[in-house]
Amino acid sequence: MSEYKPPDSLSLFGEEKENAPPRDESVLRHLAQTLSVTKTLKRFPSLTPKHLQEIFLRSAEIVERAREEEKPCPAALPPEGPKPSPPPTPSKEFPDFFIHADGACRGNPGEAGAGAVISDSRGRTVKELKIYLGMASNNVAEYQAATLALERAFALGAKNVTLSLDSELVVRQLRGEYRVREPHLKILHQKARETLNRFSRYSILHIPREENRRADQLANEAIDQKIMENK
Repeated sequence: MSEYKPPDSLSLFGEEKENAPPRDESVLRHLAQTLSVTKTLKRFPSLTPKHLQEIFLRSAEIVERAREEEKPCPAALPPEGPKPSPPPTPSKEFPDFFIHADGACRGNPGEAGAGAVISDSRGRTVKELKIYLGMASNNVAEYQAATLALERAFALGAKNVTLSLDSELVVRQLRGEYRVREPHLKILHQKARETLNRFSRYSILHIPREENRRADQLANEAIDQKIMENK
């Protein structure tokens, strides 16, 4: 849903050639500085969301190989005494999940719906949600969509989660960057924060609406289905 977007800050690094693919390290440094996927994609015009995902995967593989190389070889271990415990491996029982959530509203307030797409680390869709919310405002729908998606991800066994929303207000409030002034939103904000804290690790990202189309579509489908039922 549309919202106010503050102007981007000045570029933190030297200009890249438009058509040349950016270096992985340049992209990662810019992302670490801004903590914004949107600003990073704007900073590097030739970079696409798919390319950014590939950079993350390549970086993860480099870290994994470096850890493997740090392991001592068997000949270097003492001949006697207990063998050291193997390093812990990620549990398949607790995967990393990625959530795209959105709220839709026909009027403000108006009939509202929540939509979400939950995917795994390989980008495969694990679960899609579409829930009719009744009469609600835009911000209420956004909060409820985020919380419902987080609760479902936790129920599916997620240990670490990345929550992506196209509402900059809700993202900044959940990060603690903006205050929540409306009493009814404070309750929803507290519930969302409590749900986030159930995970071992989480991150909250602001993304453009174009990257959240499926969640928005699901939220609107929930409203449409309810309207059809009432006819």
